[in-house]
Amino acid sequence: MTGVHAATGASAPGDRLPPPLATHRAGEAALLAEYPDTAAVLAAAAAVRALELPHLVDLVPAERTLLLAGTASRDLQDLADLLRHLPAPPAEQADADEQTLAVTYDGEDLAETAELLGMSTDALIRAHTGAVWTVAFGGFAPGFPYLVAGGHDGNGHEADPDAPPWDVPRRAEPRTAVPAGAVGLASRYCGIYPRSSPGGWQLIGRTEAELFDVTRTPPALLTPGTRVRFTARRPSARPAGSSSALTRSRRGAGTVSERRARRWGQATVPIVRTMAALEALSPGPLLLLQDGGRPGQGAIGVSRSGAADRGALVRADLAVGNPAHAAVLEVLAGPLRVRALAPTIVAVAGAEAALTVHRSDPEGAEIDVPAGRDRDVPIALDPGDELELGPVAHGLRLVLAVRGGIHGVRRRERTDDPGSTHDSSDAPVLGSLSRDTLSGLGPAPLEAGDVLLVGATHGLDAVPATYAPAIDDEPGGGCPEDRGPDDGGDGAEEQDQPSADRASTGDAPSGPGPLEVPLHAGPRDELLGRAAMEALLGTDWTVRSDSDRIGVRLDGPALPVPEGAGSLPSEAMVPGAIQVPPSGLPVVFGPDHPTTGGYPVLGVVPRIGLDQLAQAAPGTMVRFQQIDDPTG
Repeated sequence: MTGVHAATGASAPGDRLPPPLATHRAGEAALLAEYPDTAAVLAAAAAVRALELPHLVDLVPAERTLLLAGTASRDLQDLADLLRHLPAPPAEQADADEQTLAVTYDGEDLAETAELLGMSTDALIRAHTGAVWTVAFGGFAPGFPYLVAGGHDGNGHEADPDAPPWDVPRRAEPRTAVPAGAVGLASRYCGIYPRSSPGGWQLIGRTEAELFDVTRTPPALLTPGTRVRFTARRPSARPAGSSSALTRSRRGAGTVSERRARRWGQATVPIVRTMAALEALSPGPLLLLQDGGRPGQGAIGVSRSGAADRGALVRADLAVGNPAHAAVLEVLAGPLRVRALAPTIVAVAGAEAALTVHRSDPEGAEIDVPAGRDRDVPIALDPGDELELGPVAHGLRLVLAVRGGIHGVRRRERTDDPGSTHDSSDAPVLGSLSRDTLSGLGPAPLEAGDVLLVGATHGLDAVPATYAPAIDDEPGGGCPEDRGPDDGGDGAEEQDQPSADRASTGDAPSGPGPLEVPLHAGPRDELLGRAAMEALLGTDWTVRSDSDRIGVRLDGPALPVPEGAGSLPSEAMVPGAIQVPPSGLPVVFGPDHPTTGGYPVLGVVPRIGLDQLAQAAPGTMVRFQQIDDPTG
């Protein structure tokens, strides 16, 4: 591999970087650029980042590719032109950060890994600490770095030319739990687990460095391009006895420049005065907070997350006068029952379900709306009123917006003393309240007794009218205004924790034909071949019961995968990516998708299609339709 430091070194003004080998469309507004090696990827990433483009939503380097996500399809040509004539970054942008991490080399696989590399354990430790490692990309989990060895050490000295190739296989049987801080080797990478998780890497040691901290800017300690040196600590050292690396990382985080902070999209979260508005009485199978998500964090392994049905999010928020992406409740399948603790206005969008308002005032007019009638309409609640949503009759996910926007949750947490409780509040994580079911970022699913905190309502758009029963008392009458058609469809099962939070939705609703979902071809349609695309477009796929917010899994005849096309060096993905694993059964990634993956992506479903799939229940038939690309 070309030396990373040499490839990312500063160039004279006017110099340009070599263009990518190829560029591929990756959905509505993203471009995947191919480069010969990781060094070239990091050089291009540094150069693009230095430009601070206002229309660039995300920039995600991987092993041999760089993903640039814009705001609209019109950005694609500009991004492609930019990469062909990319100016080299200035010296202060090209210089990479450096970190030194202390490692206790007592990993369970240390001896076996040394044997695989044909050396003694002492020689492996010397080689690992003698190498200069560079973060090539992030993925797998927030803050998980993929490091490659080679290049310069930052002082003009070449790394050890006799260092091993580090190419060791993953374990045949992955561990169900790898502890946080574990240092491992796999393929030709070194990785560090930021939190406890399953994993199949060969473990050679452990570090106490805190790799991911949402209070830092950036939250990941090791970002793409960072150089890393490891130092050996005696195995007899107490696991928690030394905090030097952690202290250094926190001290370094506290001195990050404003330019660096802007680069990573971090901002100070303003203090908002909140009030208790709703109490969850019966949360149903899975009740989550969701908003517009966390865009721009893909390089450190954080997916966007956010509402699965963004159209429903926007409609519900606008119905109560909120900004379009204020935090809401995302309800899986129903039922749901909440109680108003203060005068408030709510609105429901998304799937079809019966809605009932039980008034605390016995003389108040109750509301009883059948499924499919008068949705996206504001409903006024007084203290003590209870809102009940029945099980969904069509679709899968309901969205409940509250005027003022949800700003947190006050939870009643049990202690060891059964007679006492104490309060705690959930706060935004990286600027969002969205629950990421893959990484665990964001507030946990709500339980009975949890209280929603909402913001102030002054300055919000006016709500011209709220729902009231019709004069003739016909069920579902009296809608004061039509907020637009619902484009919910049939919907998918959801999980936040394995099995415990799964919902049973029964039979999928019948309809005149399959759900027609649009897609853009690429970025790897040429690799998989025309036969794979024709098979994808010509099949009526069935949504599987193990679908969730991470991905909609489809059943049908396996797609033909040419020999050698079943895997790729890890590369970034976007929501809606249709990944084709070796089984040939496609998976459409949702809002909580992994940020990188090694299986080819045949096409990408645009936002409107993702809203459709968010409402696609197990058993729903899906047929894809390719969108013509006039730009080629």
